[in-house]
This record gives sequence, structure tokens and C-alpha cells, in this order.
Amino acid sequence: PVLDAAEVTRLCELAHISPSELKAALAKARYQPKIIEAITRPAESKPWWQFRQIFVTTSRINAAIKFYVSHAELLKEAERVYGVPPEIVCAIMAVETLFGQNQGSWRVLDATYTLGFHYPKRAAYFSQEFARFIELARREGWQLDAIRGSYAGAMGMGQFMPSSYLDYAVDFDGDGRVDLFNNAADAIGSVANYFKAHGWQKGRGIYYPVHLNGADPAPLLARDWQLSPEELYRAGLSTKVTLTGGQPLHLFSWELQDGTVTYGVGLENFRCITRYNKSPLYARVVYELSEFIRDGYLKSTPGRAPAGPRGRRP
Repeated sequence: PVLDAAEVTRLCELAHISPSELKAALAKARYQPKIIEAITRPAESKPWWQFRQIFVTTSRINAAIKFYVSHAELLKEAERVYGVPPEIVCAIMAVETLFGQNQGSWRVLDATYTLGFHYPKRAAYFSQEFARFIELARREGWQLDAIRGSYAGAMGMGQFMPSSYLDYAVDFDGDGRVDLFNNAADAIGSVANYFKAHGWQKGRGIYYPVHLNGADPAPLLARDWQLSPEELYRAGLSTKVTLTGGQPLHLFSWELQDGTVTYGVGLENFRCITRYNKSPLYARVVYELSEFIRDGYLKSTPGRAPAGPRGRRP
């Protein structure tokens, strides 16, 4: 693409790179039409029941429990430092890459270039990620065309975009390097740091099923994150756990395979998960996986007292 002077200046200032660095990266990047195909048919466009079948599987849960057991001390240290439960970190890494097994095969340079300069719908975002990838590669001493990730340009076990890698990745084991591709400690600490930075509330709930009791959910669904527990209960809906006031909620509907629809409310921690991936489907999958992972870990380590979501403040 031919960038005008204002765009060059914007990207260079954003990423603290020079125009010559930007020009060199553009020359190396290659347009990949299959990336455009992939982003126009994401898994998040499926109904809830189909999306859930992809990720909430016995094999994925078992892999996560095994990872939890193997890295329990690191996960607990991350919880101490950042306040994010081990099962949430494990669920994210299970969904994203199955703990590093599927980190993506696209050159990050090509992915961010293709979406940043050949996909107008998301050009503003991905052009910035392209520029920040140049910044990241310079910081880490990477060859621009050597790093691979998802079709969207996400990298490592937790699938961090270039800007997130720059802003939230941490050297959690103190070895002097930040490696989200091969270092489980750094990946664990970085996911937890990301959640803390985006508003995770330690000790608070995530999601609760809702019963309509014959009420019309439509007005409440339209409230987005402006819904309060008082409004929810005043409309006639109920939850097994009474939610305390003074917190925003979001009512969600979920389509089941038989055509019926169920409902539930997300709390602030549910919204925090959507800041990792904006899809509510994704957030609910992470939540459900975390419950299975937590229970599986407790069963695999006899003598541990149950703790976690069921004992958390609503």
C-alpha cells in the first residue's frame, strides 16, 4: 500500500519506530488472502451450543488439569501477585493454544499487514498492530519474518497481540527474557498480569444462571452492561445466589441444540474475560472450563479444601 505522510507519522509515533523501519517491514510483508477468509468466518459466529462443543471437551479439560498440577506453584504465585485464579489462567491457555501445542503458523508480519492494509473493516486496529510488531521485534531482537502466530497475528501460549506483548508480557521467572512461546512461567504471569490490568476483581464471582419466571427478558438484554441487580430482580428474574447491588451486570441469552434458550448474567469478571476476547461465547467457555479445571485439580490433590467460585462473593 501507499501510505500518506500523515499515516506514516501516526504509525511511527505510535510504535516509536522510524519511517525507514516501517518502509522496510512493508517491503517484507506479503498479502495473504486466506487470512481474509479466516477472519470473515470466525468460530465466534457459531451458536452457543456449537461453540461450546469445540472447546469444552474432556481432552482439553484433562490437559488443563495436568498443566495445573505440573505448574501449581507458578500458578499460585501468579495468583498471589496478580489476584487471578489458576483455573482462569489455565482455561485461557487451554482455549488459545492447548498450552502451546497450536500457536499458529502464519507469519505475524503477514497477518498484521494483511488485516491492517487490506481489510478496511479493521484496518485502524491492525495497522497499529503491524507497527507495534516492528517495535516488539526490535526490542526482542527478532527477525521480522521469523515469528509465527495466528491468522490475526496473536503470539505465544496465551496468544498475545503485539501491543499486548509489549504492554503486558512479563518476565515471570526472572531469567532476563520475556518468552511467551516456550516459557510456561512467562506465559502464566503474562496472562495473569493482563487480567489484573484489565480489571479482574479478586475473590468476586464471574457468571450466574438466571431464571426468567415468565418475565420478558428483551428489555434487560438491551441494557448491555448498564443492568443492575436491583433491575434484574425487580423485573421478576431470579438467581440461585443473590447478587449484591452496586455492580453492573449483563444479561446474556444462549441458544441450545434443541432450539431452547437459556439465560445468565455476567459480572465484572466476565466482562474482564471479554477484554481478552470480546465474544461472550468465548468468555462463557473460559468460565465453564475454569470450573471443570478447578474441580479436577482439587480431586487430583486430595486433602485440599474446596475454594474458588462457589465460595466467592457474588
